[in-house]
Amino acid sequence: MRRRAVGNTARVAALVVAIVVLAGGGFYFFYYPAAPSPQQASLTVYGSVDTQDMQPVLKDFHGNYSYITVNYQEFTPPKAFAKISAELAARNATADVTFITNSLMNALKSAGDLISYNSTQSANYPSNYHDPKGYFATAILLPVVFSYNTQLVTSANLPKTLNELTNSSWRGKVIMHDVTIGSTGTQYMLSLVPIVGNATFTAWAKALATNVQPTLTSDTTAIANGVASGQYSIGIVTYLHDVVRLQSQGAPIGWFLPQGVPLLTAPASVGIVRGTPHLAAAQLFEDFILSKNTQQVIGNTAVRFIAYPGLTAKYAVSSVAPDEMIVFFPTAQVSAQARTFGPIFKSWGF
Repeated sequence: MRRRAVGNTARVAALVVAIVVLAGGGFYFFYYPAAPSPQQASLTVYGSVDTQDMQPVLKDFHGNYSYITVNYQEFTPPKAFAKISAELAARNATADVTFITNSLMNALKSAGDLISYNSTQSANYPSNYHDPKGYFATAILLPVVFSYNTQLVTSANLPKTLNELTNSSWRGKVIMHDVTIGSTGTQYMLSLVPIVGNATFTAWAKALATNVQPTLTSDTTAIANGVASGQYSIGIVTYLHDVVRLQSQGAPIGWFLPQGVPLLTAPASVGIVRGTPHLAAAQLFEDFILSKNTQQVIGNTAVRFIAYPGLTAKYAVSSVAPDEMIVFFPTAQVSAQARTFGPIFKSWGF
């Protein structure tokens, strides 16, 4: 069984440093968290953020805390969840920290697989950006949009409403995240129900499956790539950061939201896994990810949207989609429904 290192001495040292700096009138505490007493540690992080996108953050962390080595392993959220669950059940070594979407953070919390920690940075965020008991805290935002190929679809022909997207002229031209597997696509679709109404949603979804017969994929990145390459004209359930990444590379891709559809956004959070033998280092890593300076690094060097409110950065939602209303998804109810609703979507023709 893994031993839990409490690390009280290190945490006290960090607190003293923070008080001294603040008393001196500086602002260091609000940028990088104060370091605990140097003690060699190796942290394993299971995350769903692309390894390439994490490199600036990991490099910055190592530059500030060179005595902590971070082993970052990239998985999709379901695979990270399954791996942590299986390794804990077998009492094998697993991640010290995980960085995945909240729907599966909630599942880890419910299973008792996360440690409660109220980050020193949590007060800088709205209350709905972190678990009320400190089991995880949101660090990046994953807005979801509809994408289109700007060479294949003109602004005049762009679907303005959900119903316009069910026209049979789009058959063979639409790709979307697989709504039959209970994951992101299913959660997104079910999150539209209270927004547009159950009857309207059901009629729209069935018409989409029957008239358009969209190509389904379990890979969210493949949606934006398929649209940008011209293989498809429209992408449904596309991550905005994928669209922005491809736009920066000169790809002919844009995004839109049909009338009445808000900017549904999935929060992705950091949390400490039960039984970590490097508790003080894991807490420092969480503080670091949530700190203002690291959020600035993420927002200006990686194509990910930061969670830190009011921060001016290239990749802040307020910079890319300033007029859109952010609505977090999925709710706990939708997450539960998604696990059983996949077969229903399949019966509708998806």
